[in-house]
Amino acid sequence: AEFKARGVRVLWGYNPWDQGTRDEDEPHWTTLARLLKKTGGDGFNGDTMLSMYKQFWDAGLDIEHHIVGEMEGGGYPVQGGRPEDATFKSAEWSITGWGYFNYELYEDNITYKYEVAPGIDKLKWLDGRRMTHVCDRWAKNRTDALQYAFFNGIGFESWENVWGVFMHITPRDGEALRRVSTLLRWLGRERFIQDYKDWEPYSSDLLRADLLPFAAGGPIASRFLHASGDCLWLVVNRAGREARVQLDTSSCGGGTTRKLFDLYSGLPLSATSEVQLTLEPNGYGAVLATSKDLPIQPLLKEMQDITKRPLHSFSANWEPLRQQMVGSASSAPTALSEPPPGMVLVPRTSYRFRAAGTEIEGGCDVARDSFGVCCVRSTKGQEALQCPRDPECATPCSFNGKDDRGVDVQFPWESTPGRFHDKLLGVGPLYMDKHLVTKSDFARYLNATGYRPRDAYNFLAGWRATAAGPVPAAGEERQPVVWVALAEARAYCAWAGKRLPHVYEWQLAAQGTDGRRFPWGDEADEPGGRRRPKPEAGPGVPALPEVGAFSPAGDSVYGVSDLVGFVWQYTDEFQDDHTRTVLLKGSSLYAPMLSDAFPAVTQVGNWYFPQAPQVDRHGRMMLMDESYERAATLGFRCAADHADSPPAPYHYRDLHVADRATLLFA
Repeated sequence: AEFKARGVRVLWGYNPWDQGTRDEDEPHWTTLARLLKKTGGDGFNGDTMLSMYKQFWDAGLDIEHHIVGEMEGGGYPVQGGRPEDATFKSAEWSITGWGYFNYELYEDNITYKYEVAPGIDKLKWLDGRRMTHVCDRWAKNRTDALQYAFFNGIGFESWENVWGVFMHITPRDGEALRRVSTLLRWLGRERFIQDYKDWEPYSSDLLRADLLPFAAGGPIASRFLHASGDCLWLVVNRAGREARVQLDTSSCGGGTTRKLFDLYSGLPLSATSEVQLTLEPNGYGAVLATSKDLPIQPLLKEMQDITKRPLHSFSANWEPLRQQMVGSASSAPTALSEPPPGMVLVPRTSYRFRAAGTEIEGGCDVARDSFGVCCVRSTKGQEALQCPRDPECATPCSFNGKDDRGVDVQFPWESTPGRFHDKLLGVGPLYMDKHLVTKSDFARYLNATGYRPRDAYNFLAGWRATAAGPVPAAGEERQPVVWVALAEARAYCAWAGKRLPHVYEWQLAAQGTDGRRFPWGDEADEPGGRRRPKPEAGPGVPALPEVGAFSPAGDSVYGVSDLVGFVWQYTDEFQDDHTRTVLLKGSSLYAPMLSDAFPAVTQVGNWYFPQAPQVDRHGRMMLMDESYERAATLGFRCAADHADSPPAPYHYRDLHVADRATLLFA
C-alpha cells in the first residue's frame, strides 16, 4: 500500500525452474496469482522466462486480479524455447518485459557489445502500450543501454546490486539516468511515448550530413505523434564528439498556435520550421511541438536546473567498491597442555591460503583458475550446458569472463575484491571445535541466557515450544543446530568463551598444509560413502545426520569432524558501502537440481546456491536480516584462541615471500 501511494508498482520475483524446493500442491500460476492478490502485488518478473504463458494471465482473470508479467526474455520470438516462445502471441496479454539489446559480447566475455545504430523495440512497434526495460547488469558504462532506452521511449533496468556485487552507476551515467528518467516519466504520463498515434524511429526529420549512414553514428532521432497531433522528437548522439542537430519540424501541424520546446534543456524555442540544437558527446536531446496548453512549466524548470552542467564534466570512471572484512575480538586465550573439551589443536603454521568463490556470474578468469570453478563449456550456442539433462549440471560452475567487477570478497591484504585468493599466512595456534554445534548445545545456551530473538521468524524451525523455551525434537539432540542467524551464532560462541573461525582458520583445520581438496585427501569420497553424507536433491532438505556420524573416516589431519557435506558453516563477514555478506564453507547435504518442466525452459546452468565441498572453495551469502539468514542448511562451529595465537581482529600473521610471482596462482 505504501508503494502504491507513491505511484510505485510492485512485481514479485519468480523462478520457474525452482520446482524442487517447495511443493504448493497446485500449479505455479495459481499460487502466484493468489499471492499477488493477497499482497496487492501487480505482477511478477519471470527469471529466465522467454515469454509470459497464458496460464499466468488466465489465473489472474479467474480470481479477478489482473496481473502483469515482466519476462527476462521480453516476449520476443526465439527458437530453442517452448513452442509458445517462437511467436509474438504472448503480446496479446503481456505488455512488459526486459530487453537485452546487445548483439554479442566483447572479448572479456562479460561486457555487452551494441550496434552504433540503436535497435528498435519490435514489441513496442507492434503495441504502443508496451513498456520494455533495457537490461545490462554487468556494464561499467551504461551509455549504450541508456541511449537505446531513450531512443525507443522505453525504460531502463537500473540494477546495481547484482547478487551482492555492487555494479554501481557512475556519476556520469547516474546524471544521464536522472535526466532521461525525468523526461520519460513526464512523457509517459502525458502519453507521448505510450498510447501514441504513431512512432517513426530513424525519423527523416533529422537532417544528417551528406546522407551519413546511421552505422556511422552521430545524432539519430525518433519521432512520436501524439493522439492530439502534437509531436515529440527524442534524439541521441551516438558519437563521442559534439554534434550539431538540424531538425525539420514542418511535418507537425498546429499552425500559428504551435509552440516549440527544447525539453532536454528546459527552454522554449522559436516557432520556426527548423530547429537547431547542439548535443554534447554521447548526449541527448528532446524537442516538443504542441498547440495544447500542457502542464509543462514544472518540467521545464526542473530540466533547466539539472542540465546546467554538461554530462561530460561528471566522472565516467568505474571501479569495484572496496570491501572491509569484519574482524572479531579474541576469545580468552589459554595455554593448556591439552585442548579444551570438545576441541582440537590446530598448531602454528605457515599456511598458503588458496581459495576461490563459487558465484555463478560476475566473471571467472579461466587463465587464473587452478581450482576448477570456471565453466569448461560455453554458455552460448550448441556447446552450452543443457540443464538439468547434462551431468555437469550437478556441480554448478562459474560463467567465464573477466574477473574485474568485484565478485566475491576482498581480504585485508588485497587491494580489490576478486574471485581468487592466494596468500602465505601465519595461522595458529588455535583450537577448533571437533564437531559442529549441536541442537542440544544450543538448547543449553538458551536455558542459560534466556535468549529470545526480536524477530522469531524461522528461528529454530522444527523445535518444540515449551514453557521453558524451545527444545529440539526428540532424537535430534545430536544433529547440527540450524535455523540460526550469523549474530546468533556469534553470540553462542561468545557465551561459550569462543568465537567464530575465520575462513582461513577453518580451511587450515580442514585441509592441513598439503593442499588437499577434501579433509581426507583429493577424492570426493570412497566407495560406500563413509566420509561424508550423500548429497540429496530434494524435494526438501533431508534429515541431518548426527555429528560424528562420519568420523574418523571423514576427519581432517587435525581430527576435526563434520567439515564437508553436513551443513554450510559460518565464517567471515565482509562489507562495502551497500552490502553485507558472509563466507560459508563445507556445503550441505542438500543439493537441489533445477527443473526444465513447464513453465521453465532448459537452462545454461544450475541456478541454486553452488555446492562447494572442496575445502578450498567457499560460498558467499548476502546478509539482510536475521530471519533471512536462518536456513535448514546452515550451521556453525566455534574456534578459541591460544595464548600464542595471532592478535585480533584478523588472527593471522602476514608472511612475506621473496618472489610473489612464483606463488600467485601457480
